[in-house]
Amino acid sequence: MAENNFPSDPQQQPEFEFGPEIEVEESGFSFQPITGFELEIDGSVYMYSDDGNLEISLVGGALEDDHSIADLNDTLAGEFMENFDSFKLIEAGTDSIQEITGFLNRIEFVNAEEEGVGCAMICSPYLNQYFFILVITSAEYWQNFGQAVYEAIKSRIRFYPQFEAVEDREAVNENPDLTLETFPGLSTEEDFLLQIEKGDTSLLLAARSPDQNDTVYLTALTAPDGQSLYQVNPDDGSITSQLGTQPVQGDAGELSFFFPRDNTLGLHAGVYRFAFKTKSGLSLEEIQVIIRSGRALENQTMDLNLWIAVDDETFESEEQTAKFVTELVRSLSGRLSPLNLAPGRIEIFHAAPDELDAFSRLSVPSDLPDCSYMIMEAVNHNRALNIGFVQELAAAEGAQQTIVTTGSPGMILSRTTPHGCILAAWPAFKDNIPL
Repeated sequence: MAENNFPSDPQQQPEFEFGPEIEVEESGFSFQPITGFELEIDGSVYMYSDDGNLEISLVGGALEDDHSIADLNDTLAGEFMENFDSFKLIEAGTDSIQEITGFLNRIEFVNAEEEGVGCAMICSPYLNQYFFILVITSAEYWQNFGQAVYEAIKSRIRFYPQFEAVEDREAVNENPDLTLETFPGLSTEEDFLLQIEKGDTSLLLAARSPDQNDTVYLTALTAPDGQSLYQVNPDDGSITSQLGTQPVQGDAGELSFFFPRDNTLGLHAGVYRFAFKTKSGLSLEEIQVIIRSGRALENQTMDLNLWIAVDDETFESEEQTAKFVTELVRSLSGRLSPLNLAPGRIEIFHAAPDELDAFSRLSVPSDLPDCSYMIMEAVNHNRALNIGFVQELAAAEGAQQTIVTTGSPGMILSRTTPHGCILAAWPAFKDNIPL
């Protein structure tokens, strides 16, 4: 490594120069190498100082929906460290790169009797791909040099969608009554046409912008017979709708829509025409649709995963928790019945004791992704609505407390979305459930 980049004094703050941007073929990211580091690129990136004191690995690739990125973080770090004398991975919460949240591991290792430290972080910049970064160095250089390298190289990463979803219409294996369709790349200047077959009873649609901070609007929905079911002007808020009085939109880069929403409108065979708009003007990155088929003789059910990040007597015993679930089902039944729905299976998951402080009081704009990842890692039933109970929610820094944020429940059946849950402030929710 260049002498001016690697200080002889471990307390001296380093300075970095970066080379031209390099796109890693078929990996979904580009980066700028640190000048003076040795560089090898072979599907992944390996950089290291010429004295061997510091090593960097960058990897990107396709991610299956049912693959845990936290597990993949452990796997990739383990593969890199397998030739060292000994190492251990320590969960270190979350971190972000280019405003995309992911999981972080701290690495401690011994090699040739020398102790070392590092970190490995993984995130999912797009729905069906991952990015992994690992930085390790000798223990004495980590705090003032290794950590600085990690932060510096993160600032020089750029993501782009590499692994386009393929349009399909295949039954989801574990849910034979469901059909999943994925449509990549739709301009907001063109309508989205969805073919509904005889026997289809309901649909759940999610549309995603490539910008996670974007707002996505449903601007029109037309039935197969040409009847306008919904029309809205996002500019002035004017709305004509048989679906309700509120505009259908998603404010976190994703929009989710369920139909039919009540007993007055059914799903009919033919082509439904959707129109979308994004606040940014960007085209949609993809649309996912799940269609449920089969004769519905009874109400469809809504399963719930409840993730509890509060210290409350309600959940101190199985008896108290069972009483809460009973009362919750009773309360939900009346609210869901007009929507042709009924409460289904309810599962309770508890945050680990060391997570309570971190997740009990949250700012929605900054903490929703972290909660989504934590919940998706905890649950084992992904055909359910995820709800996280926390002690307190703030809509934004310094804003007044909010009770519930619905946001967008995320891309369908995906374990990698940063918007995969609803958050609720437990004290306000508890007051509405007589226990």
